[in-house]
Amino acid sequence: MHGRRTHPYDAGTKVRSGIYRHGHTFSWTAGDDLVAVQRGRIANADRRAVILHDPLPRTPALVGRHPVIAWLRPHGLPWHDPEALAAVADRWLAEQREHAGRVAA
Repeated sequence: MHGRRTHPYDAGTKVRSGIYRHGHTFSWTAGDDLVAVQRGRIANADRRAVILHDPLPRTPALVGRHPVIAWLRPHGLPWHDPEALAAVADRWLAEQREHAGRVAA
């Protein structure tokens, strides 16, 4: 898939939004056209400086560089809106389930 994309680990000082949903981390770097999908709860940094609230204390955060398994096109949604990112994640999961159903049939 073509478009501007930054591996979340390489985002450095770029502003980025992210959400952990459906067992995957979805990351969207400001200025990118595509959302990165990674398996697991990925911190995407070489360290986490401050954690104000961790709603998932039983799901370990994986720190370091992890592979991106998919790039998603958000179709004009605002990168900074957590509800938009959640909608991208939900759409991806629905597509994965639909594809799995076709393969099984």
